[in-house]
Amino acid sequence: MAKLSRAKRTRNYTIICDESTQKRLRWYEENKERLELEGSDVRKAYTLLLLRYLGLRQEEVPIVYEDRKKIVWRSRNFCPVLEACVRLGLDTREVCREAEEKPAQELISKINPRLKFSRNYEKIRPRSEYCEEIIEFVGR
Repeated sequence: MAKLSRAKRTRNYTIICDESTQKRLRWYEENKERLELEGSDVRKAYTLLLLRYLGLRQEEVPIVYEDRKKIVWRSRNFCPVLEACVRLGLDTREVCREAEEKPAQELISKINPRLKFSRNYEKIRPRSEYCEEIIEFVGR
């Protein structure tokens, strides 16, 4: 929480973002041989990020739309970033965009570099009862 407090003062989330990115990429390299991912690339990325890396249960991140090029889910899981933002009076839209999107993006890019992670910032906690998040193909 100290790093987030510092980021709040300076409005610079680079350190948090970079540390989280490196942690995720290190974890991927250590675990990639035993991940056993199945389905389309968007399904593999969802499974990698949420079920394997974060260790969530599918009931916590239910899929509301899926085809071979796009997957949309609603995160209802415990979220330490959300809790810290509430305690520190930070806007989750800013913190999640600046500190959390790149680490998620870098991890799912290991499945396919044409995948893109995003959030619907109109549907993000605590302003909404869930965070709506998306992985989809971009480009050609």
